[in-house]
Amino acid sequence: ISFRLLRGMATVLPASNRRLGHGFFPVFRRARFPQALAGRHLASSRTTQSRSGQNKLNGLSQVKFVVAVASGKGGVGKSSVCVNLAYTLKQLGFKVGILDADVYGPSLPSMVPSTVAAKMYASDKGGIIPLQYLGVPLVSMGFLRPGEHAAVRGPMVSAMVTQMLTTTEWGELDFLLIDMPPGTGDIHLTVAQQASVDAAVVVTTPQQLSLVDVEKGIRMFDQVKIPTVAIVENMSFFVCDGCSKRHEIFQRGSGEHLAAQFGIERYFRFGLDPKLSKPGMPFVLDEDSQVTGDSFKEFQRLAEEVSSALPELSKLFRPRLWKEVGGSILIHSSEQGERAMPARSVLLACRSAKMRDEFTGERLFKDEDIPTDVVATKITSAGRYAVNITWSNGHESLFPFSLLNEIASKDGQVWNASFEGSAR
Repeated sequence: ISFRLLRGMATVLPASNRRLGHGFFPVFRRARFPQALAGRHLASSRTTQSRSGQNKLNGLSQVKFVVAVASGKGGVGKSSVCVNLAYTLKQLGFKVGILDADVYGPSLPSMVPSTVAAKMYASDKGGIIPLQYLGVPLVSMGFLRPGEHAAVRGPMVSAMVTQMLTTTEWGELDFLLIDMPPGTGDIHLTVAQQASVDAAVVVTTPQQLSLVDVEKGIRMFDQVKIPTVAIVENMSFFVCDGCSKRHEIFQRGSGEHLAAQFGIERYFRFGLDPKLSKPGMPFVLDEDSQVTGDSFKEFQRLAEEVSSALPELSKLFRPRLWKEVGGSILIHSSEQGERAMPARSVLLACRSAKMRDEFTGERLFKDEDIPTDVVATKITSAGRYAVNITWSNGHESLFPFSLLNEIASKDGQVWNASFEGSAR
């Protein structure tokens, strides 16, 4: 089935255009792309080895950082953020590429000038030759089958994304940005496994429904060990063109609260800007936007923060939290050392919606509501910046390490690992 499908995709090219010169073939020819057709999984490293020890074709071998731009829900402006972030990074002097991984609804062809939307072909080596616009290599299913819908089952979609990701000849890149499809499905897991994704930028809108899905996305990335380095709240406000007053259309602070909840330090807001959603040209390339646009300045800040954060990720100290003495004592390990905290003191500082007002931080409970003998029964990771704690009274908390640092400084004591009864 897979072979017939991919062979059919190659035949969308007119017969007269199938060979542009020696060694140029339509994409997805069986002989050139055996990995997905055979249903094999490539190794997660960016330079895969065949059984004979020779390098297989892997276009990611010269890519320094892979960044997934994702959202839990569609229609939040994720593709606009991805493309404009890419071209802002390009303006800062980085080498950048874009992969549109949304097979069912590719957006990339509509976000660059129509003159770019040509067919993709294979090179002499059998790799995909990406299209180029202003020095940024672009790959999308929309360039392969322009104007056509993709009625394809899940496993085949994952195979197609794998091929576009690993067999494209990206060349030497500082950043490869992957415009992920909405949700948390097979493609997300495939990309995480095949590309060794370094970080994720998550896009949301202020509505509660969107934030709930974004939270699921952050947790999904955590499961596959991909840190979320930034949250972007799009369509966050509206600036009146008559009085220049900023209007908060939805309740302000929802995205910021989510970032604080997971301990994600980088948070960005974009307003409703008609130019930002205009098709055919990346917003940040418009000269008027560069001079007057607040959104342009925010994209610059986003690009600078992301580009500086990625090289530092591998160097950062990874804090930990574990329980001792039956969960009545929690040990927080930070760059300042290990400090022991009473479990009840930690629970009293919980910032969940059941414990505190989401926006004012005001307490919704009394001290006597928390049992004096409460203990932590389970601690699990919630990404690079936070942990989940399950308590003996049935409550569940999400604690960013930044908040645990505050608690440890206030109520903690230097931990002695030889403390009687301790057992990690």
